[in-house]
Amino acid sequence: MLKRLKIENYGLIASAEIDFADGATIFTGETGSGKTMLLGALGFALGARADQAAVRRDAERTVVTLAFEPDDALLRRLDADGFAVDAGEEATVVREMTTAGKSSVRVNGRPATAGYVREFAAQIAEIVGQHEAQRLLTPAYHLELLDRFGGAKALEARAAVEAAYVSASELRDALASMRGREESATARFEEARYAVDEIAAAAPETGEDERLTARRRFLDNVERIAIALRGAHEALAGEETSVTGAVGAASAALGNIVDVAPALRDLAEELRAMQSEANDLAARVARELDAAEYNPMELESINARLDVLDRLKRKYGGSIEAVASYACEAEEIVREHEHRDERGKELTAAVAVAERELLEGAARLGKLRRDAARALVKRVCAELGDLALGSATFDVAFEPLERVGRSGAERAEFAFSANAGEAARPLTRIASGGELSRVLLAVVVVLAETRERTALVFDEIDAGIGGATATAVGARIGRLARSGQVACVTHLAQLATWAERHYVLEKHERRGATTISVREVENAAERTNEIARMLSGEPHDAALKHAREMLARTRAAAT
Repeated sequence: MLKRLKIENYGLIASAEIDFADGATIFTGETGSGKTMLLGALGFALGARADQAAVRRDAERTVVTLAFEPDDALLRRLDADGFAVDAGEEATVVREMTTAGKSSVRVNGRPATAGYVREFAAQIAEIVGQHEAQRLLTPAYHLELLDRFGGAKALEARAAVEAAYVSASELRDALASMRGREESATARFEEARYAVDEIAAAAPETGEDERLTARRRFLDNVERIAIALRGAHEALAGEETSVTGAVGAASAALGNIVDVAPALRDLAEELRAMQSEANDLAARVARELDAAEYNPMELESINARLDVLDRLKRKYGGSIEAVASYACEAEEIVREHEHRDERGKELTAAVAVAERELLEGAARLGKLRRDAARALVKRVCAELGDLALGSATFDVAFEPLERVGRSGAERAEFAFSANAGEAARPLTRIASGGELSRVLLAVVVVLAETRERTALVFDEIDAGIGGATATAVGARIGRLARSGQVACVTHLAQLATWAERHYVLEKHERRGATTISVREVENAAERTNEIARMLSGEPHDAALKHAREMLARTRAAAT
């Protein structure tokens, strides 16, 4: 339920504050006075998409604050989402937008998003305007309205059909894709199988190419290596002059005098250790020299192996690691292809199951729709009688689709006849503007009865009507306001007389700037004057008399 709307710098409205009645809140004013702009601000607070054009010229930002009383379901949701309402406090949405287009939203004082507010906006208020009347000319909208009237069961069935349709479509696409790629898949399999066999036959090992390359480099230079090793061995352990001999002689010389020169004992020990190390080095060089033999068979084998590894690297990725990775991928392709027939059978069976579930779900939904249609027709016809269309006929026509779609197995279209004895024909082809407005009002009223505590906001629902019809529509709005909250922008006095709170919008031009003010009609005299203005353009005596009579009739009807 709406409680209060505070507007700052929205469009042409510099500042306004609206307190909503529990019943009917009516907004009137001259044509072009900005009545629809007021509802634009309400929609802005409820998360409607907007840009910086919403900010009043010469202002830095617009701020719209909506206070509302949530129902129990919305209270639970807000609490679960971290937007709990303190005891005794009203729930609020505050939305701001700057001239740079930057938007911010706070729900109950905590940061939120416009998208989040849009998710629950319909639980606060439903705005019904001329756009809705135009949508009523679209059969797809008829199906949506019918499912809404069908309630939770119909909406759940529709969601199930949509999910089944998506699942069946995806499975059909997967099966068609698999069959369509048969030739290319076979070629890919043959290529992968050849790669697996070739790589497996070669059995490359990580780092193998680097080890073999280093060994080939050694064999290519084995003569130089042998010469260097022989020179090193001769220097270390040659017969004529060698490191080991020289160090040994030095060690022996000092060893002979340590008894008379104890201070030289450490030096003698170091020389003895150096001799031992030199002997070890000489032995190691000798072993390396023995191993440095040229083996043409080994070199040929290494070159052949490196050729195999280079060919694999060129074909499958540039490195032994990449070759191994390619082998894993190729093995997976081979496995998938070998199970291709099995996968095809699985997909075929899954498609059959999904299509059966889709057909069954569509049949359930179709039955719920036909049950809902019978109830909707009865309720709407009763409403039309209260809207000066007592002889009208309303119906819902179904047409089966060739194939079950995302929304079910049928299309639905509202049919209408304004006169007794005439067959109902598609609403899109026969309704006048005034008739369309009343049919929309009837449908909205019926749908509202299936929902809890949602305010109904009408933006000139009275378009194209007048006279006795306007009186009937006003009376219906008045009765609707007895059981729920209604807000209405209107140009008809017959509707304005039912206001519990009445606001007048006025446009002002000053110094080249235009602003819109919103003032509440606070007493009987002001209200009478406004009704008279709506009747004749100015509050002259005849118009004032007529206005008082209308207000008196409304008061009598309301009691």
